[in-house]
Amino acid sequence: MPRVGRVEETGDPALPFRLLDGDGVEVSAVSEFLLDMLADDDSPASLRSYAYELLAWFRFLWAVDVPWDRASRAEAWDFALWLRLVNKPPRPRRPDAPAPGSVNPVTGKRYAGENYAPRTLRHARAVVRSFYEYYRDMHGRPLLNPFPKSKRAMDEHLNVHYNPMHAYRHLTRRAPYQPKEPRRTPRGNP
Repeated sequence: MPRVGRVEETGDPALPFRLLDGDGVEVSAVSEFLLDMLADDDSPASLRSYAYELLAWFRFLWAVDVPWDRASRAEAWDFALWLRLVNKPPRPRRPDAPAPGSVNPVTGKRYAGENYAPRTLRHARAVVRSFYEYYRDMHGRPLLNPFPKSKRAMDEHLNVHYNPMHAYRHLTRRAPYQPKEPRRTPRGNP
């Protein structure tokens, strides 16, 4: 995928980061969303994180030539698969560095792998979903959020007024295109 666009640190506390397209023009939709986050008292580190996740989403949309407000579930599906299969950009490594994805024998923690971790995929989905929800709430468009909410969220009041005469309803599966939450193995205490 072409590495067009970038996140720029502005040095302005009113908008610490902004997303620029391939021509160096500010993506106003992302700036408005980041300003709303800032007004909601989110930290500049969160704004930076969201800007980079949205950069990945916009790069994907630019590569498939789909405007952001016309993205559908098909693009969300492709983006989720692409993130799962693509290797992270290479970084310089020492010759004696452990292999990516291997386990530290002392701490038992896994080194970063060559692919994106499930938590990163979950974060990317959450960022893009919140971006579209912001625009649906504030502007009434786009009508479709490419990353739909989970059926669990639709059943948020499930079993609130539970009747013992009826079967207990269990929560449904996770949201579409949402990777499973990895189970962490507990670290041994000395």
